[in-house]
Amino acid sequence: MTQPHQIRARVLAAAEECLLEGGFGSARLHSTIARRAGLSRPTVYKYVGDQDAIVSALILREVTALLQELEPLLERNLPFIEGLVDVMAFVVRHGREHRLLQAALRDAPELVLPWFTTHADVLMERVASVALAYLKEHPKDDWPNIEPRFLVDASCRMALSLIFTNGLVDVSDPEVLRRYLSDFLRPVMPSRSRG
Repeated sequence: MTQPHQIRARVLAAAEECLLEGGFGSARLHSTIARRAGLSRPTVYKYVGDQDAIVSALILREVTALLQELEPLLERNLPFIEGLVDVMAFVVRHGREHRLLQAALRDAPELVLPWFTTHADVLMERVASVALAYLKEHPKDDWPNIEPRFLVDASCRMALSLIFTNGLVDVSDPEVLRRYLSDFLRPVMPSRSRG
């Protein structure tokens, strides 16, 4: 018997394919998703919901996957700033190159941008739950002399800004991005041992 989480996963996989093909503006999105997933339209609504709910579920799914991809970077046990630069560079590149996110920004920015601006606190809480647990379990002498929750908040805000805005520095080049992050973070995050 198919479990509810399996049906939901099928719906989201089909939704991703449809949205990548430009389906954000389609009035028949649910029908297309249902057909592609081999389900009925009512089943799509039952397990995921309307278009906003589909977008929300996809964003949360992708953030969860990103946090899992970050685990090996966190486990490298690098000096704090070097590790933070690695993590932030990975997140920024991931966001700027993410096919579904870029398709959403192209086709329906009004559905997606609130998740990363006015409602970013929802995603930041999810990131914070992982980051703060990691910081608590892996204390280091070279941590910055900053309240951990403030550190996570500031890092998230900076990463979101670098993903969604263009500026004077072209951060699409990985080496430029790393240098940018390193040059900015080192002076503003003095370690406890120095501070």
